Amino acid sequence: MQLDEDQALIKKSLRGDRRAFEELMRKYEKRIFSFVVRMVRNEETAVDLTQDFFIKIFTVLDKYNYEYKFSTWAYRICYNLVIDHIRKNQAQVDSLDDESVSARDLIESDNVSREDGFKALSRDETRDYVWGVVDQIPLKFRELILLRYIQDLKYEEIAEITALPVGTVKNRIFKAKEILKKEMEQDGLLV
Repeated sequence: MQLDEDQALIKKSLRGDRRAFEELMRKYEKRIFSFVVRMVRNEETAVDLTQDFFIKIFTVLDKYNYEYKFSTWAYRICYNLVIDHIRKNQAQVDSLDDESVSARDLIESDNVSREDGFKALSRDETRDYVWGVVDQIPLKFRELILLRYIQDLKYEEIAEITALPVGTVKNRIFKAKEILKKEMEQDGLLV
């Protein structure tokens, strides 16, 4: 069996090569942190959970099955860690009806031109607005949007990570995009 780069690093790590594990960490730390921070919405907590993730990976590395991609296995562990944290801390998912975050306030700001649609917003403002809307959708949709569009995972990989059927993954991503579209239309950003 031909080992990929990650699997070769795992083999070296299991033989005691600390640099190999550090290289594996460097390869995944930004992507894992990005996923975690978007899920928990708190940078300090995300830093802690990312560290917990790598400690967990290190302690269970010998259980890794080389038949599967390391990234899928690692994201499954990360996903479970984050979901456990959210459940333990009884984090509430914001409702789309919550008026505390308003795109209208952003649009009515003096820093934005008055043209219609996304062209009116700078790239940074557009990104911030979209992430603000994504942050408001229910967790079961948000997690899939993050895995698909931020982590760039395939539907099958997401299904493995979340233990959901592929059809459910596709359906929820479709519903999430519909929710996002509806919210943006209500804010006058899509025609």
